[in-house]
Amino acid sequence: MNNTIGFQGQSRSFESKFSVKRMFRHLDNFQDLIVFGCCILLVFEMMLMLANTFLGLRAGTSVQDITAQSLFLLILVELFRLLAVYLKHHRIYVGIAVEVAVVSVLREIIVEGLIHMDVPHVFAICVFLSVLGGLMFVSHKVEDVPIEH
Repeated sequence: MNNTIGFQGQSRSFESKFSVKRMFRHLDNFQDLIVFGCCILLVFEMMLMLANTFLGLRAGTSVQDITAQSLFLLILVELFRLLAVYLKHHRIYVGIAVEVAVVSVLREIIVEGLIHMDVPHVFAICVFLSVLGGLMFVSHKVEDVPIEH
């Protein structure tokens, strides 16, 4: 009888050490660490991109290349904002992700030039941006996105 009680006590301690709730808490902390590392890497990449942009201005790089680098820097800033909101609230807001997608598409349009694209490509971009705009409108109506200053 005494042996059975000891076995149940060992079982409870095993369950408390390896509970699913505790395991997911540790995995969540590990995931936060990975996202924080991505934020640090994004900051370094933004600093390198900013330095390259200023060096390009001094070296006489073309305006199209400087514009492409500047718009890529804005994309990195939006990605950093998305990761920062995730770290703070532990959710991804669709509106912010859609903003990143819109800026990315507009960057490609500005870099390539709308005049040099063929008609089906322009039509596809217009449809894609319309869908993204609708998704952004719906997400701002549905989601309660925190405004941070």
